[in-house]
Amino acid sequence: MKTRIYYDKFKNTLNSYDDKTYSTQTKGYAFQSLYDDYTYGGNVEYNTQIIPKNDFKIAVHFKEDVHRENNLGEPVRHFIDNTILVGIEDVYKVTNKFTVIPGVSYNIRKNIQAQDYTSATKIISNYPSADASDAYNAQVGVFYELNQDQKAGATVSQKTRFATIKDRYSYRMGTAIPNPDLKPETAINYEVNYTAKFFERLTFQTALFYSTITDAILSVSNVQPGKAQMQNFGKAQYSGIELQADYSILENLSLNVNYTYIERKNMTSPEVHFTDVPGTKVMGTLEYQPLKVLRLIANAEFNSSRYSTSYGTAVADYTLLNFYASGRILKNFSLDAGLNNILDRNYSLVEGFPEEGRNFFVTLRFFN
Repeated sequence: MKTRIYYDKFKNTLNSYDDKTYSTQTKGYAFQSLYDDYTYGGNVEYNTQIIPKNDFKIAVHFKEDVHRENNLGEPVRHFIDNTILVGIEDVYKVTNKFTVIPGVSYNIRKNIQAQDYTSATKIISNYPSADASDAYNAQVGVFYELNQDQKAGATVSQKTRFATIKDRYSYRMGTAIPNPDLKPETAINYEVNYTAKFFERLTFQTALFYSTITDAILSVSNVQPGKAQMQNFGKAQYSGIELQADYSILENLSLNVNYTYIERKNMTSPEVHFTDVPGTKVMGTLEYQPLKVLRLIANAEFNSSRYSTSYGTAVADYTLLNFYASGRILKNFSLDAGLNNILDRNYSLVEGFPEEGRNFFVTLRFFN
């Protein structure tokens, strides 16, 4: 039996100023936005091996998300969601080399409160009540150990993603229209994976995946002039491949390379694009440990272009180089220092919003 109870709190202030002097907030687009959120919940997991060759598990999860926001001088708006999950899973060892893992769960999310504010009338009102969203999810996986160094597997699953409070109710600083009736999206996922170890030094992993999505949640641009809205948009297909290799060049020198390719198609309306995810992503990390207390890490990352808007605005591809060192300075302390975006590349994740240029950091860590 495993149990967990948690409480997480998040407070934040977001300031928008008249100009680059950051001295006044008098323009229509200037504001001081306050957030005061918390989440609490818990779960209970029970597993038993009373049945030979079976490891049976049952779990119950509960979570309540509370979001509170307001601009300075305005009343506070409240948003509350409850989420409950009940799931069972069985790890069945058919033979020493062959394992089957089926599982099923029931999920429900209920909106308890959602408030809107009209600045012209200075009145807070409740959004129309939305029906609770629920879903049955299921998955089955089969895994086979070809030999001591090679394993293969395959999974089929139905997964559901509930729209978040932000998806349904956020005005996104005046650039979006809320959609309280946003429905969950459902995906049928297929995956085949393979892992192998060669020469005691090289580990290789790969996975092929394909998904069909119903009621895909998509940010649709210009629903009103200059404003987007999260909408359910028919059917979509995702497919791709992941590759990863870890190589121990020397006892104190290792290389990790990761490659991901994903293709996302809007089958209902091909002219409406999915946003914010590059089609290709490649990452490489080289780690050298000249001393027991010192690690030197260099990494590179390539991202292909990605759409920023549903009507086709995109950002260019980019490559980043980073380096940092981590040293153990005392028994319970380490000092990290590094340099990100070494080439000072001007790049964006969203068109019109450039990311950080070359930047330095120093971090002191305590641990026991």
